[in-house]
Amino acid sequence: MDQSSNERKTGFVKTAFFEDIIERTLHYLEAGFPVHFVGPSGVGKTSLAKYTSHLLNRPVTVIRGHHELSNRDLIGHFVGLKKKEVIDNYIHSVYRREQEISPTWVQGQLIEAVINGHVVIYDEFSRSRPETNNIFLSLLEEKVLPIYGKGKASFIKCHPNFSIIFTSNPDEYAGTFHAQDALLDRLININVDSCDKETEMEIIHQKTGIDYPQAEKIVGLVSSLRSYGNSFSPSLRASLMIATVATKANIPIIPKDKNYQALCLDVLTRPLRQIFPEKNRVEIQELILQEVHRKEEHQ
Repeated sequence: MDQSSNERKTGFVKTAFFEDIIERTLHYLEAGFPVHFVGPSGVGKTSLAKYTSHLLNRPVTVIRGHHELSNRDLIGHFVGLKKKEVIDNYIHSVYRREQEISPTWVQGQLIEAVINGHVVIYDEFSRSRPETNNIFLSLLEEKVLPIYGKGKASFIKCHPNFSIIFTSNPDEYAGTFHAQDALLDRLININVDSCDKETEMEIIHQKTGIDYPQAEKIVGLVSSLRSYGNSFSPSLRASLMIATVATKANIPIIPKDKNYQALCLDVLTRPLRQIFPEKNRVEIQELILQEVHRKEEHQ
């Protein structure tokens, strides 16, 4: 599969900003080390992981981290009962009936990946409880997957091609757990921060079809608000929302346009309130409109 096919399949827009990260990630994975993309929400960590995985031309398994994920989901578990009944009436005078009742095993997401050498993308793994993620310590250190509760087998050996890419948000995000140091110590951690303006413009152009001058106006606005920020700053996702809605609703990217102003307020108020919790909603929206009009003065 060529790179252009991978881009279409994963929805990833490859730019110069990401090329170095992709190259380093491939080197680490091919050397047998797991990789961890860590960065704020909306910078494209998951798309980057999917694109890089598909470049390896191996099957990909995606696991979504959440607080209810357990070893039952990852490894498997018994559920319900399977009933097998045999009735023997071959001889007319003899009637024999046998029943065999056994539990049904539901295989977890990791089993096939470990056996067949998939690339696993463990997305937002820090949203899972640390006790759930303990299973990855044996997987990464000893190259075996412990199996609990299924017959006599106690573990499965990893296929030589088995690889993992982890993604997570910083610890300060709501709903995340602090990942175990023992696990993080086994990963090569790559920070994926907000991309540069040229990359953001290219992504918006390719994803929405909006032209470059309009993309520049949107990116300029979001970037100026981002400069106030922290890990909760308006992300690439905010720029994409504005560009997508403006394109589909035929809203002109003009700072004086009331519909454009309303769109910017609706998309950007929440992330700005996370940056400035001491400000009320009116103050936040005044700040956004101030930046909208300031961009007009400089264009």
